[in-house]
Amino acid sequence: MLGTIIKQLFKNPFILITSVAFLLQTLMLVLFYALPDPLGLSMSEMFAGKTIWQVFMAYGAILVMSSIFAFLKSPRALAVFYILYFFFAIADYEIFRFNHQRLSYSFIRTYFHFSNITDATTVSTLGGDGVGTFLWVGLVFLILAGGIAFCVTYSIRQRRMTMMEKRIAKLSDKKVPVTMLASGIVLSVIPLILFIVGARGITNFPFQIDWRFTLGKYTLTAPVLHIAGLETFEFMRDGYSITDELVHDLDAFLPADFAGARSNAEFPGYRNAPTHEYKATKSYNIVFIFGESYKGRVLNQMLEGDTSIAPNLWKMASSVGGLWFKNAYSGSYPTVRGTTSTYLGFPSHPNRDVPAFYASNHFKGFQEYLTNYHRAYMTVSNPVFDHTLPFVERFYGDNWRVIEDPKIPGTSDSLGMDLAIELLKTMPADSAWFLAANTIATHIPFYGYPDSYAAKPEDAMVRFKNALRYTDEQMGRFFEALYARPDFERTVVVILGDHDTPVDSIDYKVPQPLGVSAAQIFMGIFSPDTTLFKGLEIREDVASQLDIGPTILDLAQVRAPNHFWGYDLLTEKRPAEQPALFYTQNAYYLGFRDSVLTGGLESDEVYKGKNGSFEHVSDSLSLSWKSHAVGASKVLRSLLRNDNMLPH
Repeated sequence: MLGTIIKQLFKNPFILITSVAFLLQTLMLVLFYALPDPLGLSMSEMFAGKTIWQVFMAYGAILVMSSIFAFLKSPRALAVFYILYFFFAIADYEIFRFNHQRLSYSFIRTYFHFSNITDATTVSTLGGDGVGTFLWVGLVFLILAGGIAFCVTYSIRQRRMTMMEKRIAKLSDKKVPVTMLASGIVLSVIPLILFIVGARGITNFPFQIDWRFTLGKYTLTAPVLHIAGLETFEFMRDGYSITDELVHDLDAFLPADFAGARSNAEFPGYRNAPTHEYKATKSYNIVFIFGESYKGRVLNQMLEGDTSIAPNLWKMASSVGGLWFKNAYSGSYPTVRGTTSTYLGFPSHPNRDVPAFYASNHFKGFQEYLTNYHRAYMTVSNPVFDHTLPFVERFYGDNWRVIEDPKIPGTSDSLGMDLAIELLKTMPADSAWFLAANTIATHIPFYGYPDSYAAKPEDAMVRFKNALRYTDEQMGRFFEALYARPDFERTVVVILGDHDTPVDSIDYKVPQPLGVSAAQIFMGIFSPDTTLFKGLEIREDVASQLDIGPTILDLAQVRAPNHFWGYDLLTEKRPAEQPALFYTQNAYYLGFRDSVLTGGLESDEVYKGKNGSFEHVSDSLSLSWKSHAVGASKVLRSLLRNDNMLPH
């Protein structure tokens, strides 16, 4: 009798669907940890101390959601829900494997655009692991087919159900959802309890469990359902009241004269025209190049003698002269955060890339101040891919061009520099111009150069350096055309990385989820004009993408009120005790000259890093800077949410 009841209970659609959901979740976890990371790193090593928490929260979420639909007596709705849930969960896992970002609202609206599906960058990235992609996509279709099959067979079964089966189902109507809900809550609460009591240590079963745990929304411990819930809550919470205390936190990261230059207390991130001494005495032509993932850690090796890394860049720096910043930081990962920081002059929103889409793009980029300049832009990738199209269309109008799809894979940078040279020829010789370009070969997973150029081994750092040299060769052709221009003597070349990118194990020493890698980029400003630079100067002070806007305004003879939070690198230096400030999703990143501080905006843990190695710290100075970063993030959220960055 008991066996019959158990058999009939298992025919309960909610038990059946939940069992299948458990099976799918288990398969996803196995695939995630078994399939190789495109960089060749071990996922189990990257997330040591977090896997067990992922299991608790993922299965707990399944039980809780199943209980809700069981109370509603809607098995077919539950099946449809799990089709959608596992679609996004699979996308979340696969996206994380390729670029170490979570499937947040920001990511969805940034990348889930039809044109991105066929974008050459996307295709080449997925090509880094065809087997893994095939397995994930196959699983999506399997889930879709299974959900449809259940809905059809359940409808047929309902018509044929006997009275005995209906009575058993009725008896289990309340017991099943209550049991599921209680079990799901217990599984979900266990990680929090163990975190509060400070559970540590390693237990050896047939597999090893590391009981460490760091709370964080963007760790692997938070399934996509938890991310959706938390981000929905944060969307409603972003309108902070800006107090004097929060403005004080903001001022900790701004130039000393910023507060005195404020003209309106409602716009604490906006100032009157700076009054510092300016370097430029005329308007310069400006070449602006975003080097894809130009890692400061790698390119700085040329200062130690290894100029083979990017010989044409080194020739530009050493023979022309300028500023080379050893301690330069990006506005974080992905590209839209770096472009936001560079173009608009303030950090990206700490949780969502608000300025990156049309509805909230009410801010002014430094290009818009260059009213007397002829402006043009060359891009090697669809600007929709990095969600920079709103910037491009505002800054350049119709005067921008994107390369055609390359016929030979890996030649995008070659085609890009061909196009940049064409645009350079159209620039006037008797008036100021601004030409922007970007590169792509060094985009993760670093397969963006022709097969005939160099090998593509499993070692990601070898591939990165091969791609870097390939890009440098193409940029060298552009530099030669630039050198030959009659107005080269009054031209300034700005080259910087859009962001750092994880390449080897050193980059993964940054505590997850507080950063995908140390956000150190290459940044250089070069010109043959000896009134600006007398040879190559290696700068030790901290520079950031926030400083590009004020620097270009100096070079363009613009002396106007603005919302650029940075320093004019030609005449100002960030104080030694002041860090550069950036946000990456729900974390902060502070770059000093000799170290960095990082941590979650809602976490008490603060990490300090030196030479790629991080440790937990609790000294008063570090905690004070963490407090300033959290306060500044609230100001930024409120300013962007309420469109108070600058007066209209």
